[in-house]
Amino acid sequence: MNGSVSTCYPVSSTSSCGHEWLKQNRQLLTLLTEAERAIDHDLDIASTYLYQAIALLTIENQSEGAQRIHKGGLARWQISRVNEFINEHLDHCIRTTELAALLGLSVSHFSHAFKQTTGMTPLMYVTARRVEAAERYMLCSTHPLSEIALTLGFCDQSHFCRVFRRETGLSPQTWRKLHTANPSSQAALTAATSHQTTQVGSTL
Repeated sequence: MNGSVSTCYPVSSTSSCGHEWLKQNRQLLTLLTEAERAIDHDLDIASTYLYQAIALLTIENQSEGAQRIHKGGLARWQISRVNEFINEHLDHCIRTTELAALLGLSVSHFSHAFKQTTGMTPLMYVTARRVEAAERYMLCSTHPLSEIALTLGFCDQSHFCRVFRRETGLSPQTWRKLHTANPSSQAALTAATSHQTTQVGSTL
């Protein structure tokens, strides 16, 4: 299993992208190794590690596609402004009209440019950011899910659980149990999540 990962992406170790590839490769190796260890005694945990590995590769492929965009996308500063607005208003309903107005663009123009740049619709992107924030909350606090749900703009705990399961494949309870019960693997999973959240901005 490890051997197949190490030969996925040939790259020069002297290049800047080579450093990023080596970092990603180490994360993938850790995730796949943990999945292999867990597969005989806990399929739920094993599937989580595999999901994280697949998600890491998916984000990388999306980023490579974004690098090939020459026209019609958003500039780095525009994405940064959108990210700042989302981070500051996660506890509120965030509408596409608000994000478009933030950049002085029409809704249709903004939506097209945003999807061309990030590979996601604005609402999908906001949802992903909410889920990522929820993961951070669950890693560093013991707040109940109902409180986390309201803090991050979900209607209620039930809504939060449905969205979280749709985005990650696991319920928040299972995700939290997995990460708090296995501290040795938490760093790798956190690093993988961090890599996913920063990849889009770094390639614009």
